Amino acid sequence: MIEVEIRAKIEDFTPIKKRLEMLGALFLQKEKMADHIFGRAKDLDQEHKIIDGCFSARIREKNDKLLVEFKEIKRAGAGLEFSSPVSSVEAAINFLEKLDFERAFVVAKARETYRYQDFEICLDEVEQLGFFVEIEHSRQTGEGAANALKECEKFLNLIAPSAIIEPKKYGDLMQELINKNNK
Repeated sequence: MIEVEIRAKIEDFTPIKKRLEMLGALFLQKEKMADHIFGRAKDLDQEHKIIDGCFSARIREKNDKLLVEFKEIKRAGAGLEFSSPVSSVEAAINFLEKLDFERAFVVAKARETYRYQDFEICLDEVEQLGFFVEIEHSRQTGEGAANALKECEKFLNLIAPSAIIEPKKYGDLMQELINKNNK
């Protein structure tokens, strides 16, 4: 599965929710999530960010579900993502450590998810980072990913015309915050 997404930092969810309602977007769910982020030393740059093209790992706690996921970091495009259920956080940590992944940090967020046509819209309140809107479009292959990205940008402009795209992933933003606080 290829995931195409864009995100933008915003000040307030209220105008976006109103636009989504006017468009007839379907509210799917509200949930709390915690992503335990892992990296391998050989895949990190001097700022401890995952090198483009390498994989990060995460243990995602989402409601009562636990998943271990591997995500190819492609900051300028679509990356591969693999996911599998696990029985416990401890079992997943043990598995990842055997693959030389080390725990880095946790990204905790409250998420509201909507669906409109081929888009999944996520309104995320991310601890320590603020408010974001994410527009996602999934494809079975990499074909058409550039076009899907343009569609995501058009839809973002429709629901949040003043939003400025944030090219960095939550993990990069969190690592920058950690680096800043450690100086």
